[in-house]
Amino acid sequence: MPAGETNWRRSLPADLAAGATTALVGIPQGMGFALVAGVNPVYGLYTAAFSTAIGALLTGSSYLKVMLSNVLAVSIYSVLAPVPEADVPATLFVLTILVGAFQLGFGLLRAGSLTRFISTAVLTGFVTGAALLIVLGQLGNLTGYRLPREAIQVLAIPELLLHAGEIQPQALFVGLLTISLALALQRVPRLTSFSLLLPVIIAALLVRTAFPGVALVGDIAAIPAGLPAPVVPDLALAPGLLIPALALAIIGLVMAVGVTETTPEPDGSIADVNRDFSGQGITNILTSFLQCAPSAGSLSATALNVAAGAETRAANLISGILVGAVIVVAGPLAEQIPLPALAGILILIGAELMNQPHVIACIWRYSRPGRWAMLATFISTQVLPLQYSIYIGVLLSLAIYLVTSTREATVVRLAPVEGGMFREEPAPERLLDDSITVLSVSGSVYFATLRAIERSLPSPGGAESAVVILALPRRVEAGTGLFRMLTRYARKVTAGGNRLILAEVNPRLLAGLEEGGVVEAIGPGNIFPATPVIGESLRAAIRAAKAGT
Repeated sequence: MPAGETNWRRSLPADLAAGATTALVGIPQGMGFALVAGVNPVYGLYTAAFSTAIGALLTGSSYLKVMLSNVLAVSIYSVLAPVPEADVPATLFVLTILVGAFQLGFGLLRAGSLTRFISTAVLTGFVTGAALLIVLGQLGNLTGYRLPREAIQVLAIPELLLHAGEIQPQALFVGLLTISLALALQRVPRLTSFSLLLPVIIAALLVRTAFPGVALVGDIAAIPAGLPAPVVPDLALAPGLLIPALALAIIGLVMAVGVTETTPEPDGSIADVNRDFSGQGITNILTSFLQCAPSAGSLSATALNVAAGAETRAANLISGILVGAVIVVAGPLAEQIPLPALAGILILIGAELMNQPHVIACIWRYSRPGRWAMLATFISTQVLPLQYSIYIGVLLSLAIYLVTSTREATVVRLAPVEGGMFREEPAPERLLDDSITVLSVSGSVYFATLRAIERSLPSPGGAESAVVILALPRRVEAGTGLFRMLTRYARKVTAGGNRLILAEVNPRLLAGLEEGGVVEAIGPGNIFPATPVIGESLRAAIRAAKAGT
């Protein structure tokens, strides 16, 4: 028997169990997230079936679960809110294909490394804000009072208080009961996988027998039996959706990178994030023809997949197939699910997303730029459409990177200590007569940091016979700006009869130093290229300075 078939048979029981578990959780989640997105819950079910199954075959990660996630759902709601209700399905499918095209483009361009420029502080503010929107957006369904679409933000609470007399006690009871049952089942190890689905079923039975007036899914949308008929997205709608689709693609990919980097493969390696990007992109392009919403890797769903014992990508394939089977066999039964019950599940999910006090406290306490970036991103999620908040977050992340990189770039003095080692000290403001001052650039050397570096170099003043040894970082991305700065400083130093020596110079800069006039300004024999031995070039420069050669 071939080894591959043996491995497949060995892992199949575990993958079946994991696939069944994530399918049980994914059914109410898919419907609920579609509700958050403001679309028919059946599109959430289609996405839970097709996107999960197809993504299992195309992504690089064996465990990554591709689905309509909570943060994506809130963002989709922001995009679809101005769209007339009759045009929502067609707009949704075009949005899915555009998100897929952008994701595929990111993968082909190998843009995975660019996501590191979105800081943890910005991402924390964004996710917390999105989670709060999930909670606020479900207060209407939880209480039975239908909130106006424009009130689903921080205005939801005063809107509810103003209409407290219109809250339906039966709907509120069903919603709170669902939350209580879900929390209780999460504490029972053998029932954890049923903690979302079972409370919804109990709530549906209760409403059918005791509270017939509570709103059901069937009151707002029809859930047909069977799989969806293929559709062709109307690309005439695409021009107006390009910017929101790019934002959704960025949101999805940033979340997916977090999943990939925290979920190792079975052999302990980390999957190729660019293949994950491409796989998610192709998945969304294909599923846009199958009436699916935009999807991406989900951290919570992937974590559940691993915790449930998944061993291969077959677990996600099985999960999607099982959800599809439920749609075929019992799709219309989903119409009997009470809206307050789904709202309760979504409020729980939103509360879990916001439950990261240690991360928030750490950022607030130890990172001043991160503190304000987190706060600004959070506020933007509450006052702007969510898809634009991610652009604000990206710009804030880049601003933090530029500001902190520039601040860190400075010049320090290397004071010799016993054993041939050096201690970093602040660079002197002026050179002293007959002295040897060893300096090193601390931080990144690129065009934005050159002014800070030049300002922190000691002034020659009226010093005589002084020697300055400047050790450059081995990685320099400053080009001609660096050569001009070194030439200016060299002329200042040598004008008074002093000497400038450059050490640890990357060999690839030698031609540029010659062409940029630096060699001429500091004189021959004053450049010591870096060697494979760290510090060897610097020690050679110090010996030359002491010998006067």
